[in-house]
Amino acid sequence: FEDLANVICKFPNVANEGRFVLIPGPNDPGITGILPRGPIPNYFTAALRSKVKNVMLASNPCRMRFFTKEIVFFRDNLVSKMRRNCLIEPRQESTGQLSSHAIKTVLDQGHLSPLPLSTSPIYWQHDHALRLYPFPDALICGDRVEQYFENYAECDAINPGPFSNGFNFVVYRPVGETSGSQTKSDVELCEVP
Repeated sequence: FEDLANVICKFPNVANEGRFVLIPGPNDPGITGILPRGPIPNYFTAALRSKVKNVMLASNPCRMRFFTKEIVFFRDNLVSKMRRNCLIEPRQESTGQLSSHAIKTVLDQGHLSPLPLSTSPIYWQHDHALRLYPFPDALICGDRVEQYFENYAECDAINPGPFSNGFNFVVYRPVGETSGSQTKSDVELCEVP
Protein backbone atom coordinates (compact mmCIF):
# COMPACT_ATOMS: atom_id res chain seq x y z
CA PHE A 1 0.00 0.00 0.00
CA GLU A 2 2.97 2.29 0.52
CA ASP A 3 4.01 1.72 -3.11
CA LEU A 4 0.47 2.55 -4.22
CA ALA A 5 0.60 5.76 -2.17
CA ASN A 6 3.88 6.74 -3.85
CA VAL A 7 2.42 6.18 -7.33
CA ILE A 8 -0.71 8.21 -6.52
CA CYS A 9 1.35 11.04 -4.99
CA LYS A 10 3.17 11.50 -8.32
CA PHE A 11 -0.12 13.11 -9.45
CA PRO A 12 -0.92 15.79 -6.82
CA ASN A 13 -4.39 16.63 -8.18
CA VAL A 14 -5.41 12.98 -8.04
CA ALA A 15 -3.95 12.57 -4.54
CA ASN A 16 -5.81 15.64 -3.23
CA GLU A 17 -9.10 15.47 -5.10
CA GLY A 18 -9.51 11.80 -6.07
CA ARG A 19 -11.62 9.38 -4.05
CA PHE A 20 -10.31 5.86 -3.49
CA VAL A 21 -12.36 2.94 -2.22
CA LEU A 22 -10.39 -0.15 -1.21
CA ILE A 23 -12.42 -3.35 -1.18
CA PRO A 24 -10.66 -6.44 0.19
CA GLY A 25 -10.23 -9.40 -2.13
CA PRO A 26 -9.61 -13.09 -1.41
CA ASN A 27 -5.84 -12.62 -0.98
CA ASP A 28 -5.81 -9.35 0.97
CA PRO A 29 -4.82 -9.21 4.64
CA GLY A 30 -7.48 -9.66 7.29
CA ILE A 31 -9.93 -12.41 8.15
CA THR A 32 -10.27 -14.46 4.96
CA GLY A 33 -12.42 -17.30 3.80
CA ILE A 34 -15.74 -16.05 5.17
CA LEU A 35 -18.24 -13.66 3.60
CA PRO A 36 -18.94 -10.82 3.97
CA ARG A 37 -15.40 -9.58 4.67
CA GLY A 38 -14.59 -6.59 6.79
CA PRO A 39 -12.37 -3.78 5.54
CA ILE A 40 -8.61 -4.15 5.21
CA PRO A 41 -7.16 -3.48 8.69
CA ASN A 42 -5.90 0.08 9.29
CA TYR A 43 -2.45 -1.24 10.17
CA PHE A 44 -1.79 -2.19 6.54
CA THR A 45 -3.13 1.04 5.01
CA ALA A 46 -1.69 3.64 7.42
CA ALA A 47 0.98 4.85 4.95
CA LEU A 48 -1.55 5.18 2.13
CA ARG A 49 -4.08 7.05 4.28
CA SER A 50 -1.40 9.45 5.55
CA LYS A 51 -0.35 10.46 2.01
CA VAL A 52 -3.63 10.29 0.08
CA LYS A 53 -6.50 12.48 1.24
CA ASN A 54 -9.72 10.56 0.46
CA VAL A 55 -9.28 6.83 1.08
CA MET A 56 -12.25 4.78 2.21
CA LEU A 57 -11.79 1.23 3.48
CA ALA A 58 -14.91 -0.71 2.55
CA SER A 59 -16.23 -4.21 3.19
CA ASN A 60 -16.63 -6.94 0.61
CA PRO A 61 -19.28 -6.72 -0.79
CA CYS A 62 -19.64 -2.96 -0.85
CA ARG A 63 -22.77 -1.05 -1.87
CA MET A 64 -22.67 2.48 -3.20
CA ARG A 65 -25.33 4.83 -4.41
CA PHE A 66 -24.81 7.24 -7.29
CA PHE A 67 -27.90 9.47 -7.24
CA THR A 68 -30.67 6.89 -7.84
CA LYS A 69 -28.35 4.09 -9.03
CA GLU A 70 -27.30 1.31 -6.66
CA ILE A 71 -23.94 -0.29 -7.43
CA VAL A 72 -22.68 -3.45 -5.71
CA PHE A 73 -18.95 -4.25 -5.73
CA PHE A 74 -17.93 -7.84 -5.00
CA ARG A 75 -14.39 -9.23 -5.14
CA ASP A 76 -14.21 -13.00 -5.34
CA ASN A 77 -13.14 -15.71 -7.75
CA LEU A 78 -16.77 -16.45 -8.50
CA VAL A 79 -16.45 -18.22 -11.87
CA SER A 80 -13.74 -20.63 -10.72
CA LYS A 81 -15.56 -21.41 -7.45
CA MET A 82 -18.79 -22.13 -9.27
CA ARG A 83 -17.04 -24.22 -11.89
CA ARG A 84 -15.28 -26.31 -9.22
CA ASN A 85 -18.59 -27.01 -7.49
CA CYS A 86 -20.87 -27.74 -10.42
CA LEU A 87 -22.58 -31.11 -10.68
CA ILE A 88 -22.19 -31.45 -14.43
CA GLU A 89 -18.90 -30.39 -16.00
CA PRO A 90 -19.50 -27.56 -18.50
CA ARG A 91 -18.85 -28.36 -22.14
CA GLN A 92 -15.87 -26.73 -23.78
CA GLU A 93 -17.27 -23.24 -23.47
CA SER A 94 -15.50 -19.93 -23.67
CA THR A 95 -14.70 -17.91 -20.56
CA GLY A 96 -17.40 -15.44 -21.60
CA GLN A 97 -20.08 -18.14 -21.57
CA LEU A 98 -18.94 -19.40 -18.16
CA SER A 99 -18.98 -15.85 -16.80
CA SER A 100 -22.45 -15.32 -18.22
CA HIS A 101 -23.69 -18.51 -16.54
CA ALA A 102 -22.13 -17.47 -13.22
CA ILE A 103 -23.71 -14.00 -13.32
CA LYS A 104 -27.12 -15.39 -14.26
CA THR A 105 -26.90 -17.93 -11.43
CA VAL A 106 -25.95 -15.28 -8.86
CA LEU A 107 -28.70 -12.89 -9.98
CA ASP A 108 -31.36 -15.62 -10.32
CA GLN A 109 -30.52 -16.89 -6.82
CA GLY A 110 -30.54 -13.30 -5.50
CA HIS A 111 -27.38 -13.98 -3.48
CA LEU A 112 -23.68 -13.34 -4.05
CA SER A 113 -22.74 -16.75 -2.67
CA PRO A 114 -25.06 -19.44 -4.07
CA LEU A 115 -22.63 -22.19 -3.06
CA PRO A 116 -22.61 -24.74 -0.21
CA LEU A 117 -21.40 -23.45 3.16
CA SER A 118 -18.47 -25.88 3.06
CA THR A 119 -17.21 -24.06 -0.05
CA SER A 120 -18.12 -20.50 0.81
CA PRO A 121 -18.79 -19.95 4.54
CA ILE A 122 -21.07 -17.05 5.47
CA TYR A 123 -21.16 -14.95 8.62
CA TRP A 124 -24.91 -15.33 9.18
CA GLN A 125 -25.43 -12.12 11.15
CA HIS A 126 -24.40 -10.22 8.02
CA ASP A 127 -25.90 -12.49 5.35
CA HIS A 128 -28.22 -9.64 4.31
CA ALA A 129 -25.17 -7.87 2.81
CA LEU A 130 -24.86 -10.68 0.25
CA ARG A 131 -28.48 -10.51 -0.95
CA LEU A 132 -29.27 -9.09 -4.37
CA TYR A 133 -33.02 -8.59 -4.19
CA PRO A 134 -34.15 -6.27 -5.58
CA PHE A 135 -31.45 -6.29 -8.24
CA PRO A 136 -28.93 -3.46 -8.09
CA ASP A 137 -28.45 -1.28 -11.14
CA ALA A 138 -24.90 -2.62 -11.48
CA LEU A 139 -22.93 -5.55 -10.10
CA ILE A 140 -19.17 -5.07 -10.40
CA CYS A 141 -17.37 -8.40 -9.86
CA GLY A 142 -13.65 -8.41 -9.23
CA ASP A 143 -12.96 -11.85 -10.68
CA ARG A 144 -9.77 -13.38 -12.15
CA VAL A 145 -11.39 -14.18 -15.49
CA GLU A 146 -11.21 -11.94 -18.55
CA GLN A 147 -13.23 -8.75 -18.85
CA TYR A 148 -16.93 -9.02 -19.50
CA PHE A 149 -20.05 -6.91 -19.54
CA GLU A 150 -23.58 -8.21 -19.67
CA ASN A 151 -26.94 -6.66 -19.01
CA TYR A 152 -29.20 -9.25 -17.42
CA ALA A 153 -32.69 -8.39 -16.15
CA GLU A 154 -31.86 -4.64 -16.16
CA CYS A 155 -28.71 -5.21 -14.06
CA ASP A 156 -25.33 -4.33 -15.56
CA ALA A 157 -22.89 -7.11 -14.62
CA ILE A 158 -19.29 -6.04 -15.16
CA ASN A 159 -15.91 -7.62 -14.51
CA PRO A 160 -12.89 -5.38 -15.11
CA GLY A 161 -10.68 -8.46 -15.44
CA PRO A 162 -7.34 -9.11 -13.80
CA PHE A 163 -5.26 -5.94 -13.74
CA SER A 164 -2.08 -8.02 -14.03
CA ASN A 165 -2.99 -9.21 -17.56
CA GLY A 166 -2.42 -6.20 -19.81
CA PHE A 167 -3.64 -3.58 -17.30
CA ASN A 168 -7.34 -3.93 -18.07
CA PHE A 169 -9.83 -1.53 -16.59
CA VAL A 170 -13.45 -0.51 -17.07
CA VAL A 171 -15.02 2.91 -17.38
CA TYR A 172 -18.57 2.72 -16.04
CA ARG A 173 -20.92 5.65 -16.37
CA PRO A 174 -24.10 4.93 -14.38
CA VAL A 175 -26.02 7.46 -16.48
CA GLY A 176 -25.14 7.29 -20.15
CA GLU A 177 -27.38 7.76 -23.17
CA THR A 178 -31.09 8.50 -23.04
CA SER A 179 -33.45 6.89 -25.55
CA GLY A 180 -37.14 7.66 -25.20
CA SER A 181 -38.13 7.38 -21.55
CA GLN A 182 -35.19 5.12 -20.55
CA THR A 183 -31.72 6.19 -19.47
CA LYS A 184 -29.11 3.49 -20.03
CA SER A 185 -25.69 3.15 -18.48
CA ASP A 186 -22.52 3.28 -20.51
CA VAL A 187 -19.70 0.74 -20.15
CA GLU A 188 -16.33 0.98 -21.84
CA LEU A 189 -13.89 -1.96 -21.57
CA CYS A 190 -10.32 -0.64 -21.82
CA GLU A 191 -6.76 -1.87 -21.86
CA VAL A 192 -3.57 0.16 -21.36
CA PRO A 193 -1.23 -0.51 -24.30
